[in-house]
Amino acid sequence: MGNTKKSGRPFLKEEEKRRKVTLMLSPIEIDSLKKEYEGHTVGFSVFCREKLLNREAATLRKPLEPGIQRQLTNLLKLSGSLLLLSRKTSSQLPISEDFEQMAENVKEVVQRTLYTVNEIAYSQSLIMELNSIALDLEKTLQDVADAQAEGESLKSALKRADDLKKAMEPFLKLYKLKKMRHDR
Repeated sequence: MGNTKKSGRPFLKEEEKRRKVTLMLSPIEIDSLKKEYEGHTVGFSVFCREKLLNREAATLRKPLEPGIQRQLTNLLKLSGSLLLLSRKTSSQLPISEDFEQMAENVKEVVQRTLYTVNEIAYSQSLIMELNSIALDLEKTLQDVADAQAEGESLKSALKRADDLKKAMEPFLKLYKLKKMRHDR
């Protein structure tokens, strides 16, 4: 034989390979992690990995309603079924090129819709978080400005915090979000 190069996926570098690790936790620790996990869009194992690496996992303040999530899942299943129906099972040849193209288009539209809905929900949570940070910043700066009668840099920072709040108002109105943290 010779030195023939195998085709396929190239080998990963040692530091890029993933390793399976078993983590032993007490029931109390698991309950604590599950409480923290509520509202996250990523899987529980991804959440735990991000937490171990001290990274923030992407969260949704307001998870999608179960009815909407169920409908999107059903649409995704329907689009996959259409794609299967577009082919003859014995020969894997398309029944009709038009039908196959339509099935692929439906699947693409459903996937794009699912992505867009998740992005909108995630954007809403980010906007609410930015708004609450701006409110906290404004309150802190106002307290400091009141304590010090003269402070041009503080007044400038206070104005910038106010500008930040005003810049977020169109997004708050767009998503029909409340302006105050306690209004959630």
